[in-house]
Amino acid sequence: MARLIADIGGTNARFALVGDDGMISPSVSAVADYATFLEAMAAFLEGCTVQVTSCAIAAAGPRERDVIDMTNTPWLIDATAVSEALGMPVRLFNDLEAVAYALPYLGDDDLVSIRVGTRRDAAPMVAINVGTGFGAAVAVPTAWGWHPLATEPGHLRLPGSEGGEVEDVLSGPGYTRLRSTDRKAKAKFSSLLGRMVRETVLATGAWGGVRLCGGVLNTWEENVDVPAFMHAYDSPSRIREQLASVPLDRIVHPYPGLLGLSRVDIA
Repeated sequence: MARLIADIGGTNARFALVGDDGMISPSVSAVADYATFLEAMAAFLEGCTVQVTSCAIAAAGPRERDVIDMTNTPWLIDATAVSEALGMPVRLFNDLEAVAYALPYLGDDDLVSIRVGTRRDAAPMVAINVGTGFGAAVAVPTAWGWHPLATEPGHLRLPGSEGGEVEDVLSGPGYTRLRSTDRKAKAKFSSLLGRMVRETVLATGAWGGVRLCGGVLNTWEENVDVPAFMHAYDSPSRIREQLASVPLDRIVHPYPGLLGLSRVDIA
């Protein structure tokens, strides 16, 4: 028996099964290759010989009740419709919410340090994603374990940008547009990223650490000017020392969203 898990971004659809021995059969396909989530799911399950008993899905967009109308692709994922199609319980999460579930389970081999900082075992951590869009979610420690809190910082307004939003720059499409018009695009992108990481830590109290992920940041050296990033993050503040103590890491685990979904309780 196994659980079906799916992590759906604006570009890629990631599916896997989770059995007693952990994650099996991870697969990545292009969202653009399918008209709907149900079609993509059926293609993954075609020929599957393992009995699937439950399903957890994460998707890039705000969750309204049991539906996610995805932000950067025309897919709409309805947990009730998926449950009826599969004949089993289904839980639906925001994509960064799933990554937040994974944060307590990431090991040293799953992370690359940007700044070591001071490790705090019982403080909130935040996952920040730069990919087709910009997203973040917080892992909050409670007496009952870690609780994920999804947020939508990509739609914060940029000061002085005439109504522009954060992910108009901090995303794959946004960075591409910036590069086409500004020869200092890398430094500007990196400075805004450092600023947004700093503001997200302050807004969420993520003193336990920042975990950066997403397709744009997977090629860190190519896309990020580290001095510009750190200069913006370390901008003057009355709590500068506390900000400087926050561990900053990149996630290099290939499927952090799937890892998080493998840990959630479906009941």
